[in-house]
Amino acid sequence: MDKLNICIDIDGTITSPYHFIPYLNEIFSKNITQDECNTYNWNELYGVDMDTILNEFHTNYMYSYSEAEVVEGAKDIIDELYSKHNLYFVTARNPKLTDVTTNWLTEKGLSHIDVHLLGSDYKIDKAKELQCNIFIEDNPSNAMQLAAEGMKVLLIDTNYNKEIEHENITRVNNWNDIKEAIESYS
Repeated sequence: MDKLNICIDIDGTITSPYHFIPYLNEIFSKNITQDECNTYNWNELYGVDMDTILNEFHTNYMYSYSEAEVVEGAKDIIDELYSKHNLYFVTARNPKLTDVTTNWLTEKGLSHIDVHLLGSDYKIDKAKELQCNIFIEDNPSNAMQLAAEGMKVLLIDTNYNKEIEHENITRVNNWNDIKEAIESYS
């Protein structure tokens, strides 16, 4: 079996896709539920522009990143994949979040995987640079961009990406599905 280059997003893939909702609800005095989180655009959910949301979040809620839990099965399957393939975390997180991200990855036992904080949702150039064969993602826009560039995308099924379809996108429900998809690909 050839080694694959697998890029993995962090937020919404190894953490819950809805992790940030309680914090955002607290900031903006809303009560949005997981079921109501049917768009990736927080501006639509909270009625506040994204720069304001991120500024408030990174000023007063930075701790929320360190409170995130790794979703069931992710750590073990990532470790198993790491023994057979090249893995990279590729995240839209701002490079200002490097310390909180690397500390969190260390705490969760995932510091052995290279992490790339792009500060942008545009992941195509980094994926090409890493010669990505498979990208694990939850963001519908990112998934479509990567798929349109010919990359295989494993899309974590969420309420906010239900409408996304492309021949290069395989929808997965959990990390066991991800493992099976990668095994069938390789």
